[in-house]
Amino acid sequence: METEEYIIAMREYFHENPELSFKEFKTADRLEKELRDMGLNPKRITETGIIADIKGNGKKTVAIRADIDALPVTEENKVSYVSKNKGVMHACGHDTHMAMLLGAAKMLIVEKEKLNGNIRLIFQPAEELPPGGAVGMIKNGALENVDFVIGQHIMGFIPAGKIAIYYKEMMANADEFDIKIHGKGGHGSAPQDSIDAIYITAHLIEMLNTIVSREIDPQEPAVITTGTVNSGYRYNIIAAHAELTGTVRTFNIEVQEKIIKRIKDILEGLKSIYGIEYEYEYKKGYPVLVNNEKIAKYIEEAAKRIVGKDNIIHPKPNMGGEDFAYFLQKVPGAYYFIGGSNSERGIDSMNHSPTFDVDESALYTGAKVLKEAAMEILNKE
Repeated sequence: METEEYIIAMREYFHENPELSFKEFKTADRLEKELRDMGLNPKRITETGIIADIKGNGKKTVAIRADIDALPVTEENKVSYVSKNKGVMHACGHDTHMAMLLGAAKMLIVEKEKLNGNIRLIFQPAEELPPGGAVGMIKNGALENVDFVIGQHIMGFIPAGKIAIYYKEMMANADEFDIKIHGKGGHGSAPQDSIDAIYITAHLIEMLNTIVSREIDPQEPAVITTGTVNSGYRYNIIAAHAELTGTVRTFNIEVQEKIIKRIKDILEGLKSIYGIEYEYEYKKGYPVLVNNEKIAKYIEEAAKRIVGKDNIIHPKPNMGGEDFAYFLQKVPGAYYFIGGSNSERGIDSMNHSPTFDVDESALYTGAKVLKEAAMEILNKE
């Protein structure tokens, strides 16, 4: 089987058989089989996390990481490789990441005599579920003797054939908050005898939105999003309790800390005005993903040879979160986006959508960029 056909076949296999974060057991088994068939010696360093080394001619090692987990999404695509696991879907493209890294491994093995160093393949579980799988992989030796690390993510907002390079900050702090409002329930006909948790929650949501618009420097990226609101019992009952959850995205630690404090201040104000009680939990998630500029430029040079200079783009930093950031805190490296959409073919849904799909012509390109980028780093460093 040719490499491109192999990559597409593996992508479709993984897409048909998705598994949730930290439960990727069959996925890991298949990855190990494919790596052994290539003549490699894969090691399971967490329950579902795998590393495998390709030995070349040199001391330095470049690690290449692919995440392997799927999402709790019910697929709505009408394709031959639709998910067989109801309620679970590779809606973020991790199926393609595994396939592209396997394809890159095949190509690197063919050229290992030309390698001016070594390659470590990292197949990481649970990128989608904080605290994520990267921390455990690092703790168990994924970066031991590794000098550089790279990774890529396929994106639904970038056309197939294009590569997005970021020299420094690329993805944001990705935090979570959970707030419970406790008022006083009562009959809908007598609001004067109650403390309406829904009414106060509506005020809270409005006030949260003013933190970014009125208290954060407009030149500092920040997002506060309320994702869920749950409250109420019946149409004629004033709710005693309400709960809302949401996310905060920032790049600047000072901005992050200010938002944490201002949410608390607003809740204290609502308590003083309305007499509520509240519970407030703020969870810091994945940290800012900051690329090493030199490594990012090596990737760009390699990508130019594959897709041409005109297909390299440099977007603004993305407010999404990625636990690849933990790898970059340990060794120099860079992350980048590869395009996967094709509007002419109707492949244009965003990542995490139940109709997310990719133009499979992008996969061989992605594998070649991984292979060329790794070799470029070893040759230049």
